[in-house]
Amino acid sequence: MVTPHSKQRGQQSEAAVLFEFVGRGLSVLQPFGDNERYDLVVEISGTFYRVQVKTGRLENGRVQFETRSSGTLTNKISKRGYDGEIDVFAVYSPERRETFVVPIEDAPETSMGLRVSAAQKQSPNINWAADYSVERWLETVGE
Repeated sequence: MVTPHSKQRGQQSEAAVLFEFVGRGLSVLQPFGDNERYDLVVEISGTFYRVQVKTGRLENGRVQFETRSSGTLTNKISKRGYDGEIDVFAVYSPERRETFVVPIEDAPETSMGLRVSAAQKQSPNINWAADYSVERWLETVGE
């Protein structure tokens, strides 16, 4: 199988997240064009949530994803966070065919790993993927 270009990979993740949300009966809005910092907007109980979709990579028992965007400016790579511009990350793991939802306030500035299998060393700082399931998120926002 050919590895998709990063833009295509992002579109595949957006489609998977959209499918997940619509399949749960959520109202999902898509902004027109590529000018917004968020990919989708979900309405739940009259509240709108700006969603940035990320593709997670399965690495060492974690679904790893970037919590900032990368772009190029005159031969320099520019990295920018999402504070104040989104409400949640929806992280799709193609290997697991699973979506996770991470509130922006839970996400570090650069990247985050969601643990899907037992760690070799126990730590109180592990972000367990199960804690960020779509079901958990919907429970916390009061669907």
